[in-house]
Amino acid sequence: MPETPIYGLFALNLVLVPGERIPLHIFEPRYRELFADCVLDDSPFVIVYSDEGTVAPVGCTARFDELLERHDDGRLSVIVAGVAPVALVRQTEGRLYTRAECRPLADELHEVDAVRVAAATERYRALADLTTGQATVPDSIDGVAWSYVLAAHLELAPHIKQAMLEARDELVRLTLLTDALDLELAAAERALLAAERAPTNGKVPHD
Repeated sequence: MPETPIYGLFALNLVLVPGERIPLHIFEPRYRELFADCVLDDSPFVIVYSDEGTVAPVGCTARFDELLERHDDGRLSVIVAGVAPVALVRQTEGRLYTRAECRPLADELHEVDAVRVAAATERYRALADLTTGQATVPDSIDGVAWSYVLAAHLELAPHIKQAMLEARDELVRLTLLTDALDLELAAAERALLAAERAPTNGKVPHD
């Protein structure tokens, strides 16, 4: 039976999904040690959602993708990239930072629903058009499910992204994403309508 890999944990009040790239500001000694170990060993670590001391059972492996700046006082500004979901099995000791045995999580083998894929994609395109004026979608990423690719380019609530990270069925993730996009579209349309009405304070101007 293969060994369960041990990864360093980076607990944050956010959820990272595969294919997502986010900036991080590293200043605590424990996370500076984590950065050094991962770079020297060319190894991943795990970003896991933490809220009020409670750590989620599933996180996302990540790699330090780009060093933006190394500050004089030792602080680091970096870009990290999400790789794959893992389940935290057991925490271990031995470093300044927390480590844990982590079990890789593979999707269950189900046929992907093309209709659901198209629905999520069209809603993403509509939201992009409303908010940026460009109805474009991101490029696909080898080995990364389409639901994650879309979610990686959206500012979704942590509980939605966490539910997607924990789901082992692409259809479930696409459903979660489509429902979230419906809410985002409705909010964007309300904001646009409010902006259009603001100059007249909601009243029809007289000639």
